[in-house]
Amino acid sequence: MRPKTPERLRLATLVTIGVCATVIVTMLTLLVLIDHFAATYAKQQAQERLQQLSWQMRDSMDRGMSRMIDHAQVIAELAPVRDGQNPAEIRRVFDSVNKNFPNYAWIGLTDIEGKVVAASRGLLEGVDVSQRPWFKGGEKQIFVGDYHPALLLEDKLPETEDRWRFVDVALPVTHSDGHYRGVLGIHLSWSWARGLVNSLLIPADRQYLVEVLVVRNDGVVMLGPDYLEESTIATTSLDLARTGSTGAVAEKWPDGRRYLTGYALTGTQARPGHPTLKWAILIRQPEEIALADFRDLQQQVLWVGGAIGVLLALIAVALARQLARPLDELSAAITQRKEGTAATIPVIDGYHEVHLLSRTLADMVGREQQHIGKLRTLNENLENLVRERTQEIEQKAQALEDALQQQLVIQDRLQESEAELRATLQNANDAFISMDQDGIIVDWNEQAEHLLGWTHNEAVGQSLAELVVPPAMREGYGKDFQHFLQTGQSNIINRRVELTALRRDGVEFPIELAVGCVARRKGYLFIAFLHDITERKLMQASLMGMALKDPLTDLPNRRALIQKLPESIARGARLGKPVAVLFLDLDGFKGVNDGYGHEAGDELLRTIAQRMIGAVRTTDTVARLAGDEFVVVLEMLNGDQDAMEVADKILQTLQQPFALSAATVSISASIGIAMHWPEDATTPEQLITLADGAMYAAKKQGKNRAVAV
Repeated sequence: MRPKTPERLRLATLVTIGVCATVIVTMLTLLVLIDHFAATYAKQQAQERLQQLSWQMRDSMDRGMSRMIDHAQVIAELAPVRDGQNPAEIRRVFDSVNKNFPNYAWIGLTDIEGKVVAASRGLLEGVDVSQRPWFKGGEKQIFVGDYHPALLLEDKLPETEDRWRFVDVALPVTHSDGHYRGVLGIHLSWSWARGLVNSLLIPADRQYLVEVLVVRNDGVVMLGPDYLEESTIATTSLDLARTGSTGAVAEKWPDGRRYLTGYALTGTQARPGHPTLKWAILIRQPEEIALADFRDLQQQVLWVGGAIGVLLALIAVALARQLARPLDELSAAITQRKEGTAATIPVIDGYHEVHLLSRTLADMVGREQQHIGKLRTLNENLENLVRERTQEIEQKAQALEDALQQQLVIQDRLQESEAELRATLQNANDAFISMDQDGIIVDWNEQAEHLLGWTHNEAVGQSLAELVVPPAMREGYGKDFQHFLQTGQSNIINRRVELTALRRDGVEFPIELAVGCVARRKGYLFIAFLHDITERKLMQASLMGMALKDPLTDLPNRRALIQKLPESIARGARLGKPVAVLFLDLDGFKGVNDGYGHEAGDELLRTIAQRMIGAVRTTDTVARLAGDEFVVVLEMLNGDQDAMEVADKILQTLQQPFALSAATVSISASIGIAMHWPEDATTPEQLITLADGAMYAAKKQGKNRAVAV
């Protein structure tokens, strides 16, 4: 007797339950999503409006402060304010400004000691304000004073509904001749800020309880609801505003209510040269008022969504029963065949899926016996295949063992080659360094130890840039290294270059560097050879110095002059100063040379060179062209007369007798002067030619004189 099969739910019931559950879950999910996104959208819209209001208030206050600074600068430039001596005249100017700008509660001018000379409506005239912050801050530059109560003016200004509070602007005032006169101070009434709020908020904003708060850097409320003014607050929006960011946030305030608050910070976009004040602008609105329209929409969505969900569930039940009926017929036939009867699988002419399923099941039953016979044949073939594959695996295993033996032989040879290469690098004449693609040293030979001062153990594992590259070159080295890793191009790698290296003792010295690169499976290996070229550099510098010096007088020669003169002309053009070239030729030198010999002539030239150096400034240049011709380059002159005075000084110096080893001689000189002004287009060669021509003119006029062109 067969065991009784437990009763299971029918397909129609399962489909009905599943479809209904799906419809309900889908509707609930849609309702939740709609509710969530609607709430998010409503909250976002409210926050964006509050944020825009905070931006508008911030920009209005920034513009107001900027205009006040501009007005103060204009007032300070007025002629009566700068140079007027009559207080009444200055007071009339201040009263006129006060009339046009009623928010300026007080305008005054002090002397250099801090005493008020003149003020609007005559308030505080003669009072010492030297200890007031606005006076001290405005002595040197434009000063902006933060929100503060009235001290000296509290009892002098007209009574108002609100207490007098000011924001100050002060700046130094100078006479027309540039002398310091005193400080101009302006007190901006805080009613200006209240006026901005009234112009910012439309009646609809006030109806929905939108409030504007202006908070000082220390948290004191300068403008806002009456019960908060002059008190200190600490909110998330205030902290965010202090960072300079703008936005809106939902938060709980100290009164226990939740608000949506837009925030911004003044003074973040000030013009250059304008001081600013960092005030937090907070625009808040009760959260329940800001989201009131959303709450009404939320209830309507819930009612409509619930009704639609019930209707869709009923439609789903009817549809599920209709779809499951053909499957019930097919299920009954399968159950009969399972119980051992010879029932056939019916082909049901329902919807396409059921028709296809029933026909497929019927075909499967017909092919079942055919498959069983084929499986037996496949099993026999599989056993034969396994035997063949086993023999192949044994043959491949033997081949693999032979290959491993050959690999071991190759590895031994590679180790021997590596040892030979390492011995060669260790005994190389140049320093050898290898590093990986991260710039970390991998190897370091004995020559590198001698050259750079670090032992092998100390260097390996360290960064090459930190160990060898001078600090001033590390940034460029790092950029070039990264550029090579990204593009394969470099100014150093795969080249032979001359650079500066850093020894362990901190001494920098020149090297010749050759860097090679070897690509590996993971990254690169860099190989560098370093060679000390200090002696070569010293030799080059010595040869360069000899090439630019006259061997007899030790003065700069013609080549040095050709290099020096363009630099002097460029400096003169940059500084707006003229440059003078003096071309000097000795009068009577040939007689000394012929009468006393070339040694006496050489001694005379050396003495003349020293006298000429002593007759000019250290910033000027004395050069010997050839024979008895000299050139002097004068810089930082004020005009032609300066050059002529230097020429006269040189002539007087050369007129003094020269005590030589062979005899005491006297000579003179002829000097030609050519001036180069900053606006001139004369080249250095043309300038020397002009000076040479002027020198010949001096000789024609009787020698021992200077002539300028």
